[in-house]
Amino acid sequence: MAQPPRAWRWTRKVAGKTVSLGLSPEKAQKMKQAIANQRVMDRIIDEMREISQKLILQAPDSTPISLRKNPPKTALS
Repeated sequence: MAQPPRAWRWTRKVAGKTVSLGLSPEKAQKMKQAIANQRVMDRIIDEMREISQKLILQAPDSTPISLRKNPPKTALS
């Protein structure tokens, strides 16, 4: 087996087991780019989630609880 920096290993979990795969330098470069792209996408999704939460929490409810047509029933004594 080649020694670093010529040897590239991709290790991940599959069905609870650790799986390693040897990568060529070209495939290793593509994998590095894929990982970088995933991290960018994760940051964008986190930003979108935060914006959505802010908008939902800031928006007034359309129907106040006190004006519900069917108020909750009280417990029996």
